[in-house]
Formats: sequence, C-alpha cells, structure tokens
Amino acid sequence: MPVNWLHNNKHLLTEALSESPIIRRFSTDCEEKGEDSYDIIATNQLNANQLLNSFSILEDAFQNLQIRFGWIDKEGMDINLGINPERSIIVGQDIEIKGFMKIPVVKTLNMSNTARNNSLYLGYQRHMARHNNPYSVSLGEMKEDLSESETMVRSAECLHFCLDVMKKEDSGNCNSHSVGLDIFTCCSLFRLAGMSKALKLFCINTNNDQINEKSADAITLMIWYFLEGLINKNIETMKQKENDIFLVSSELYDEPIKFVVGHKTGRWWYQHPSTKEYVPCSDKDYKAISVGNLPDSIVSLQN
Repeated sequence: MPVNWLHNNKHLLTEALSESPIIRRFSTDCEEKGEDSYDIIATNQLNANQLLNSFSILEDAFQNLQIRFGWIDKEGMDINLGINPERSIIVGQDIEIKGFMKIPVVKTLNMSNTARNNSLYLGYQRHMARHNNPYSVSLGEMKEDLSESETMVRSAECLHFCLDVMKKEDSGNCNSHSVGLDIFTCCSLFRLAGMSKALKLFCINTNNDQINEKSADAITLMIWYFLEGLINKNIETMKQKENDIFLVSSELYDEPIKFVVGHKTGRWWYQHPSTKEYVPCSDKDYKAISVGNLPDSIVSLQN
C-alpha cells in the first residue's frame, strides 16, 4: 500500500495524540466524498510524526470536512499513487516533491526565495535570484502591496510553496534567511488558496530538510488556515444580489468589462470578455482598466 493512512495505523499514536480532537478526525476511517473530503500526505513517516505532534495542539474547526492523514512508503514514490492531487496537500523534501510537480497543470505559481527560468514566482528575493518572467513578484513588491499576490494565489492551478520563502525566524528551515515572508502573511495566503476553485495541486516543499519542530508548527498552522478557507469555498457566488457590480468600457475589448465584488469577503473578480468566466482580480486591476491600462496581474494569468 503506497499510502499509509493513519486510520489503519492508530497503534502508532501516543496516548496524548489519541486524545486530540483534530488527530481523532485525521484517524477516522472514511471514504472520499468529493468536496467534503481532503487528504494531508507527508512523503515519509518521520515528517508525518512531526506534523501530527504540531497538529495535536490545534483546534478542530472542520466538523463538515472529512480529513485523511497519511504518509508515503518510499518504494511507492511516484506520481501514480492513486492519490487525488486535487483533494490533497503533499508535504515533503525537494527531491520527493519534484515527482508530483510533473503532473501537468496550466498555471503554476511558485513561492520561493529564488526564481529561475521563465516560471512564475512569488516572494523571491532579488538579491538571491535572477528571473526571466516579468510577471513574477518579488518580496519587496509583496511587502509594498499584497493585492497582486493575493490575485495570483487565487488564480493558481498549482501552488508550489517552498519553506525558504519564509524568514528563518518563522520557518525554522535551514534554507531560509533573515528576511522573507512572515507566518501571518503566509497563513492569509493559504486561506485564500483554500477558497480557490482553481487549485488542482498543492505541494509544500521543505527544501532539503526533514521537518523539525519549528517547521512543523509553521506548516500545520498554514494548513489549518488552508482548511478554514476550504470549508468557506462556497461562501459566496457571482450571482448573489448583494454583490457590487461595476461595468467598465475599455478600448482593449469590444464589450464593457464586468467587475464583481463579493459582499461577504470583499474579493474582486472580473468576467473575461471572451470566455465569460469569472477571474480573480483586485481593485487595482479595476482602477487600471478604468484608465485604459491592462494590469500585469491579468496579463500574467492569461499567459
């Protein structure tokens, strides 16, 4: 069996772990039921143990969500594990994560302190990396204005999050440095990712490190907020009459562009003039198009 599910290995739990409500949820035998289920999978048992210890102190706020927790046998390390990547978070080291990243997706967003090739990166540090994608957003740009980064996270079909994008004080990761994203920003972005209907693959890359206690605390906290976003995914729709709607005429398109602001979350969307699909955006994008400009965030999502 390539994935060792916790509900088949309850004998490995200590008494303290067994008493934790959220660990009991993880160790309940359940069948997958579409959007009401989600899997958290570590790529080895050592990492799984660290994550369980950190999860055990967190609140179980996911009564309507079935959550399976498991870890992968080394001999089963390939991308054909029977895992549904659209309903899973994969946590592991760089060499282990690369196999999952081969699953074809359209829009991949990498979060790392370095940026290479022509891929789309968020939070990279300019003093550490060169990049060839003009739509990548550096750490300094994120600090100045988070709205474009939030749009990118909401629109990504694959999110590849490396712990080194966080500052070392918060991540506990050997590849992190004294500057980087803080845990509060990362939790906020993870919650947005959980609410996204576009996300198909989510990998948390611990770089070359096994997960230590501090890293486990950071990872489990971010996953907790991702799950909170997940259970609120359908909190609003584009058709709710309470939403604010703005129509903007633009020389870039033949028809006015429709912008929608969700009345519950304040999230911005625009309706693509060609596909009629609703695409995440920000108020900055609305203002830019209103004066005749095409924002980089919208261009990057269309490429």
